Amino acid sequence: MRRVAVILLFVRILVAQAPAPTGFDNLSRRASEAWQSNQFEDAAKLYGEAVRLKPAWAEGWGYRAASLFNLKRYPEARDAYRRTTMLTPKNGPSWAFTGLCEYELRDYRHAFADLSKSEQLGLGTDLGLQSRVKYRLSLLWTTAGQFEMGMKEIASFADQNDPNPDAIQATGLNVLRMPLFPYEIPATKRELVVRAGQAGWAMNAHHLEESRKLYQELAVAYPAEPNVHYAYGYLLAFLYQEEAIKEFQKELELTPSHVPAMVQASFLYLKMGQLDESRDLARRAMKLDPKNYAPHNILGRILVEEKKYSSGIVELEIVSQICILNFPLLGHRIVSKRGDSVFTRRPTHSYDRDDYRRDQSAHTAPCVSGVIPGKGVGRTISVAAGFGRPASAWQQRTDGQYHRVERRSYLRARDRQSQPSARSLQRTSR
Repeated sequence: MRRVAVILLFVRILVAQAPAPTGFDNLSRRASEAWQSNQFEDAAKLYGEAVRLKPAWAEGWGYRAASLFNLKRYPEARDAYRRTTMLTPKNGPSWAFTGLCEYELRDYRHAFADLSKSEQLGLGTDLGLQSRVKYRLSLLWTTAGQFEMGMKEIASFADQNDPNPDAIQATGLNVLRMPLFPYEIPATKRELVVRAGQAGWAMNAHHLEESRKLYQELAVAYPAEPNVHYAYGYLLAFLYQEEAIKEFQKELELTPSHVPAMVQASFLYLKMGQLDESRDLARRAMKLDPKNYAPHNILGRILVEEKKYSSGIVELEIVSQICILNFPLLGHRIVSKRGDSVFTRRPTHSYDRDDYRRDQSAHTAPCVSGVIPGKGVGRTISVAAGFGRPASAWQQRTDGQYHRVERRSYLRARDRQSQPSARSLQRTSR
């Protein structure tokens, strides 16, 4: 009996010495219970009190931000998510939700920066979050007039076979090259945007014949609508080149200054061996848009075909400079001279329809490119950018062989990925 009494006394002493739950522990437990019960108002309040006691608690800031986000209290949620990005700077979802809050607040410039950073850091396996980020980035690129980059983001929905109405609408805006947000679409244009989106969606899903039929119907229904013939011609370039050129010419009749249509038609003429027609369109496009690398690329290739190597070097080096400065994610192909023949160095796989599509998304025309190496040993030659590999230069070794060396200017430019700068990113809430 005495032994039992001693044991009980010892237990009481241990219990008395055990630390009592702190205020923080109590708050975090209650906050977690509120969150799990979807009581977001209470959860936001309790997590707020907890992080005041422990400001470095990243998880608490994250749950407070998520609670506020679910309550659509976006300014407070944005501020809380910003704290999580400071505490966990490599957490992609934190940057993503910061950008989503800023997007809802129509702070588009910061939204673009934070959503882009979230993609760079990675969003894990959360397909829903990935879709939300890509959808908004697509609209931000489109409203900034960077339609090729916008299409790159929205095309992923077709790859996932997710034809939701919002994605189709965003595709339609991009296809028609309308720098608008969905809420800005005039009522008279909504049907046009949806039909264009359906045609563009079919193309992104690689259903080219279905897309051709939809575009054909669209061109008949809206023969005078800007960019309809251009979009139709863009598709036909994969199927029927002569028909594609006709559609580009129709677009130019409606809009004589339509540089993308000029570039596309010029490239197809070049591919078909009609150098004079290709040259005329390339020069027209170059005059209208001197900073567009595609016309210089086409003209350089024409000059190489005509064995006017010195003039070709000038144009292709211009391509290299423009691409490295403005398209740091592009890679390279090189045209070189070996004896009396000119050859093209390309990636190890064959150049096919998918390569053509990727080149188009890289700014309207394939940048198969390069310069003609000189005779001097040790001369470094510029390499114009194409799609797929880092921009670089080729340097001649003493044995006459060429090897690729990375461009430091490219590496710096790659880390300063350009951002949309159109007026749309500076809009404020209406």
